[in-house]
Amino acid sequence: MWERAADPAEPAKTGGAVRAEAERAGTGTDAVLLAAYAALLARWTAQPRVAFGFTAAGRPPRLLVLDTASDTPFAELVREVAGHLDRAPDPATDLADAAVGFVRGGPAGATPPPYGELWLRLVDAPDGELLGTLDVAYDGGLFAEETAQRFLGHYRTLLAGAVADPGRPLSRLPLLTEAELHRMLVEWNDTRTELPLHDGTLHGAFTRQAERRPHAVAVVDGERRVTYAETDAAANRLARHLRALGVTRGTPVGLSLPRSAEFLVAALAVLKAGGAYVPLDPAYPRARLRTMLADARCHAVVTSEESAGRFGLPSERTVRLDTDAAAIAAHPDTAPDAAVAPDDLCYIIFTSGSTGRPKGIALRHAGVLNNLLDIDTRYEVGPGDAVLAVSSPSFDMSVYEFLGTAVCGATVVVPDRGSEKDPAHWAELIRTHGITLWNSAPSLYELLVTHAERAGDADLTSLRLSLCGGDWIPVGLPDRIRAHAPGLRFIALGGATEASVHSTVHEVVRTDPARASIPYGRPMANQRTYVLDAARRPVPVGVPGELYLAGDGLARGYTGEQAVTDARFGTWSHGPVTGERLYRTGDLVRYDADGLLELLGRIDFQVKIRGVRVETGEVEAAVTKHPAVKACVVTAHGTADHDKRLIAHAVLHPGDKVTGEELRCHAATSLPPAMVPAAVVLLDAFPLTPNGKVDRTALSAPRGASAASGGGDPESPRDAWERRVAEAWCEILGAEHVGRDRDFFAAGGDSLAAIRIVQLIDPHLPVAELFDHPTVRTLGARLRALEEER
Repeated sequence: MWERAADPAEPAKTGGAVRAEAERAGTGTDAVLLAAYAALLARWTAQPRVAFGFTAAGRPPRLLVLDTASDTPFAELVREVAGHLDRAPDPATDLADAAVGFVRGGPAGATPPPYGELWLRLVDAPDGELLGTLDVAYDGGLFAEETAQRFLGHYRTLLAGAVADPGRPLSRLPLLTEAELHRMLVEWNDTRTELPLHDGTLHGAFTRQAERRPHAVAVVDGERRVTYAETDAAANRLARHLRALGVTRGTPVGLSLPRSAEFLVAALAVLKAGGAYVPLDPAYPRARLRTMLADARCHAVVTSEESAGRFGLPSERTVRLDTDAAAIAAHPDTAPDAAVAPDDLCYIIFTSGSTGRPKGIALRHAGVLNNLLDIDTRYEVGPGDAVLAVSSPSFDMSVYEFLGTAVCGATVVVPDRGSEKDPAHWAELIRTHGITLWNSAPSLYELLVTHAERAGDADLTSLRLSLCGGDWIPVGLPDRIRAHAPGLRFIALGGATEASVHSTVHEVVRTDPARASIPYGRPMANQRTYVLDAARRPVPVGVPGELYLAGDGLARGYTGEQAVTDARFGTWSHGPVTGERLYRTGDLVRYDADGLLELLGRIDFQVKIRGVRVETGEVEAAVTKHPAVKACVVTAHGTADHDKRLIAHAVLHPGDKVTGEELRCHAATSLPPAMVPAAVVLLDAFPLTPNGKVDRTALSAPRGASAASGGGDPESPRDAWERRVAEAWCEILGAEHVGRDRDFFAAGGDSLAAIRIVQLIDPHLPVAELFDHPTVRTLGARLRALEEER
């Protein structure tokens, strides 16, 4: 259905300025008007090259293809358009396929010919005034009337700014009206909220809960139920022990502990001592742990006797909670006298780094506490609520599980060791402990839902609140979980580690199947969002731009990486906003007409693998460290988050011989498990784009057969048990066939793929069985034995 929107007549001064610019450029006014139209299309689409149709009374139709790079001066674009108009048109031009275009002339009030989807028309006034009537014909099935009106208004604004200063680059031409700027920059960011911050520190908020509810359970860890009073006393003793070792205000202290009651005690102890804790995943390779420890300048590390030798610190600065228990217990159970301010550091958490080294992000008490209390207050989380600790302590979503509950009087329930990633175990804990709150990345949530759908007997009805963030959320996920937890409120969260975990929020009340994704949301309490173009200017509603974050949640920056900090954080002023400190996320987003953000993807080579942020450059650096590798490019393949795999593409030095599997194992010695490529593909050369850059879109994942079989002629499954395992393996890994003795993890499998395979085979089968029997032959035999035991 075609519609028409009109804009009032423009003041005569703009028409005069258009004529003046045409005379200065030695061309007609059509060239100026079309250049402004091309600049508008470039700004709306963020493309350096645009194509559109043009027709005018007495002129043959034309299809114009123009370069519109952001640094091109408007006057130069006018000259380019004039050159096109001076050339003879192609007599075969048919504008029926032109989605957008410009019409000059025709009777006022008539609808322009519907060549495509959005056509702008200019009709000169009867008195000869240049800009008499401006209207637009648009496809009502594709565009709302508000969008068409904005298009008209932006054309007016851009044209007036361009002819007033034709030397200005296209990216700096004005586009938004003052009213639009105020709505986007001020009204949509009006988030000031008073929260119960107490003394502004995380441990202060916890201590307040311990004083109010000393006998409430803070942590459930296996058979242990540790109260707030017991947690507080243990944290005070350990804090005094750390103070005796030299930990003081702002001192980083490594924590290499599994999810446990001890982890919460140790985190609170570091904070009470005045320090900042640094989570170090015990599963990480030794080299990576030592790099993180050094980059964070950790003065001490809290761990266990079993792991103590992995860090390279002197024995006197390595606190072993098990063997040092007596020395720690000798300290008083009252808090040490440590002055801590809201702006002091609370933790340093590492994310993937594009240079090949992980980046340590330094967060403040005030920012993290603001985020945690916003969630707790907004959704009334407190005593009686319980959350399951499904996130790794090295992933910042775990901050809410341990500290978000601790500051509001709720309980954190810790999965059993060895079953941390088993959705059947999660479901049992939800039922047994009446878990009310789920907090995870979408990939883990998907595993829980899939288990519930396949098991049939999972009881998730105690769940009342879901916090889901860290990556794309499948549109159907909210309804799938509500089928098992009817009263659940599903909350989508977005943001970055650099802004204290979460910055945007959206409650999914009703799933819209027409949407490609769950909305990213609006800024949370005391936080602000800006959508800017490459020149750091606000983009219009509906136009893609990069998401910048501001407000109380921003981190100090990256530890020991001032250049990186300066590149990602900076001060910004525009219109009504002055001196705002921003963090550049790299997320590509756009606003809808009501100020709701939609996440479109990334503008760089950063990807999310099961909710973990991965800089592909770090993986590339790890592969390239092998002496046989000349160059490496890493890409992510898979349509859904739980299906995504990292694939490394490597070119070897001439004459060197090495297999892809050898390179994958080499990378695994320095990368955490989530960052190890599922496969390494060897190439003679990288495919290139016309401008000589590596064409990442042309790099494909290896065929499943090669990844699964390991080469050669694999032996096929021999019986029904093995075939059952092989079929599940092929479905999850995308393999065509699988050999009986190919190791699951060597073939590119990981822990989450293992969970999905087990769910296909038998929802009640413990995931540990695949870890213990990682081939088709051994797992098939185990299934046969279990059936015989029954």
